This record gives sequence, C-alpha cells and structure tokens, in this order.
Amino acid sequence: MIFIENDFKTIQFAFYFTEMDHKDTRVYRFLLPKLMTSHTHAYPDKQCMSEKLEELYGIYFKTRVERVGNLSVISIVLTIPDPKVIQDRALLNESLDLLSSVLSKRASFNQEIFDSEKRMLIEQWLTLKDKKRLYAQHKFFEYFFDKDPYGEPLSGYLKDVKKLEMNSLLAYQSQLLDQERIDIVVHGHLSLEDQVLITSKLSHYERFKEVNFDATFRAPRPLKTFLELTDMKQAIIKLGYHMPVFRHDPLYDAAVIADIIIGGYPESRLFKIVREQEGLCYDIASNYEYYKGVLMISSGVDILQKDSALEKIKAILEDLKTFGIHEDELKNAKSFYAHQVKTSLDQQSIITKRAFIRSLLNYQETIEEKLLMIDSVEIKDVNLVLSMLHLDTIYVLHGGQS
Repeated sequence: MIFIENDFKTIQFAFYFTEMDHKDTRVYRFLLPKLMTSHTHAYPDKQCMSEKLEELYGIYFKTRVERVGNLSVISIVLTIPDPKVIQDRALLNESLDLLSSVLSKRASFNQEIFDSEKRMLIEQWLTLKDKKRLYAQHKFFEYFFDKDPYGEPLSGYLKDVKKLEMNSLLAYQSQLLDQERIDIVVHGHLSLEDQVLITSKLSHYERFKEVNFDATFRAPRPLKTFLELTDMKQAIIKLGYHMPVFRHDPLYDAAVIADIIIGGYPESRLFKIVREQEGLCYDIASNYEYYKGVLMISSGVDILQKDSALEKIKAILEDLKTFGIHEDELKNAKSFYAHQVKTSLDQQSIITKRAFIRSLLNYQETIEEKLLMIDSVEIKDVNLVLSMLHLDTIYVLHGGQS
C-alpha cells in the first residue's frame, strides 16, 4: 500500500486493478466498476447509495477504465473530506466500511441497475454516428491502430454488450478480486493512527502480481487516406503519425516538447498558423501517445476549407521534419512543460495516479529530477524526434459533396 502524505483537505483511497487487455473481457471491465459503486447490499439502489454518500459529507466515487500499453487498468477512487478538518473522526471509519462493501464480492447486482447500465451503453453505440466528434475519433482509431488493441473500444463492441448477462459479470468480479494485481494508493493528511486503521481495513485487498508490460506498435506503412461523407456542416480532420519514442526512451521528454511545439498549446505551430494566421480551422491540437509511439492531430474545419487545412497541416509537419525548430520555440515549450509538472503538484488526483504508474512501471524519477531532465533537452534532441515523424493515416469526416 502506498501512502502519500499531503496537506490537501480531502483524502483519496484509490484502487487499481491491472490485467492484460483482452477483447473478451472489455465489456466486463467497462461496466463492472459502475455497478460496484452504484449500490451495495446495505444500500441496494442508486437513491439509497446517493443518500448515504450525501450523509457522509458528500463523499464520492470516481471510476475509470484505461489502457496502459498492453494492460487494462480499472480504477475505483473514493474521495472524502479530511475528518480532522470537519472534526468528525467517525467519518474515516464509516467511509472505509462503505469502501469495503463496494469492493466485496456480490451474490447479485441490482437487476434494474444492471439493465439500465447495459441499456445506456447500447444506446451510446446506437447513437454514436450522431455524435460527430466521438464517431470520428472511433473511426480514426479503427483505421490508424489497424489490428492493434488500441483500435478497439474499451467498452467492447455492441455485440458484446448485447449478449452480456449478470451471471457472467458476477463471475468476472470474483476473478477481478481474486486474481488480478491490485494496487492501493492512499493520499491525504494522514496521522500514524490513520495509517494503522486504513491498513487494517484495506491491506487484505492488495495483491502484488508481476505484469508483462509492453509498449509497441506496428511498423510504418504507406499512407492510407479515408474520407467519409456524413450529414453535417463542417469537417473533422484526423492525422496519425508514427513518432517512435516511448515513455521509457531517453528521448521521451524531447518527444513531449515536440508535441507541445506542434500542437500542444496556444503558441504551437499548428494553432498559430492554421487557426490564427490562416483562419483555416475552428480548433486544432496534437496529442502524443507515448505508450504507442505515435502523434495524432485533430482539427475541426469549415467544409470549404478542408482541403486547404489538410494541406497546410501536412506542410507544417514536413517543414518541422526538414528544418526543425527555433531556439525560442524550445525555450517557450520547455517553460510550458515545466509549468505543467509544477502545477500538477496542486492536483491531488494527478499525484495519486502518478504514484500508481510509477509503482506499476517502476519509474523512479522525482519531480526535481524531472524538471532537470526537461531543462537538459536540447534543440538537436527535439529535431531528432521530429525527423522520425512518418505520416501513416489520414481520416476526414465531412459534410457536403463526396
């Protein structure tokens, strides 16, 4: 169990369940944390559970499912006010008891809640094409991450949702609690007495298990372009580049800085040129996915400007590949990156998650070491990363004529 001592006015109890990402279990992992935190044996429906959470000073659960390379991670996080601040010592005990009931094996879930969650997920699939941004993201991932798990939805496909039964979900919950790696992070202003109590209540859930982490992606391929016509008055442009630098690589910080300069903040090349100078788009941004070694660019544009915007984006990236960046761009991007790291220290959830990832993947650098690593990045490092860019996939969802 990881304890983080901090002066936040809330305490977080974070449980991370880690297993290999597999297509047959995605629908279980997507829905299970929602069911687990929506009700318990003592609070058998959502209203009862909500009233209990409100009674305990508005404590709340947050759940998430995400990929970390080839791994699937479920997080269940309970946040409570610091009992010392509100002067209610009993809150810690009551919160821990509620958390334990959420994490306990169930003989059954509330059938109505199960049916509702399943129905809502089916509805999300059936209406996906009406949500243009989400649909474009789904299709782009499908094309770019072709035959890779990253191209498949975290929730499983519609057919997986439709055939889901409660008994199979209950069986998977037992597997989750009995077999998976379980990391626990507790973060807040904690006395030694608090830590002893928390350990006595929660330590039996923890399970260390080696996981075979892998961060790889297929080799680059000749450019593939996909155009899709739909009923809307604009266009959404997505570009996928190979940028084969991963989280554990020496050039990682240079790759983060390259992403910032390309499209990661308001002073980036794409934002300043495509949006501000040329007026070719409504919005534009890049995103570096360091578990896959890729850079993705997304932009919403006017239908009449889609071809011009696409060509300008490609030209800017080619210019960066060929000629590199300027010293002032490096200086500003490093300053922005360092500021992000420093401000993250004010965000409890980020610190909690960071502690888990460091434990899972054995990253040891301190914040001070990270800032020194950022400061040491040189222009040649960023230019080397930029020279690796390879345009792999273009996807455009657009209205108008085909």
